Amino acid sequence: MNDEQRQKIKAMRLQGFGYKRISDAIGLTRDSVRGYCRKNGLDGYGKELAKENKKVIEEEFLFILCCNCGAPLEQNKLGRKRKYCSMECKREWEKGHRKSYIFHCEYCGKEFKSLGTKKRKYCNQECYTKDRFWREEDAKEVAMKILEFKKVNHLPKWLKDLLISNTEV
Repeated sequence: MNDEQRQKIKAMRLQGFGYKRISDAIGLTRDSVRGYCRKNGLDGYGKELAKENKKVIEEEFLFILCCNCGAPLEQNKLGRKRKYCSMECKREWEKGHRKSYIFHCEYCGKEFKSLGTKKRKYCNQECYTKDRFWREEDAKEVAMKILEFKKVNHLPKWLKDLLISNTEV
């Protein structure tokens, strides 16, 4: 086994490839590849090894290169380590990587996803408008359907809470 084969084994193993696939690509036996991997701490499941390697690479390069543009970073001796070369790079990166939150609509009770903001209450503008301005009409409509023994298609969350609660308003 020469140095070039050793480097290929290490590179492929850190990418998550198995012994058999590496041996087929390099032209060695499976047992010789496995033996080399065991001696050099590359044994175990390939997928797990790839996950560990990915974490190590991310940690190493996180504070060396800008997360957005890849420019080299100069770290200050004090304070928090920098991840971005400038505020513009940080804003640009955050636009494309907004965090998602899952909520339940205050009006209809449906589950919805919000990107970037934690303070949403309604799934859409229609639910907001109905909850804010149409409460009396909703209550009248539901009451009329109940009195006529008709099926109620939609019962707003606030009305459910009011009907189920034990306290008087």
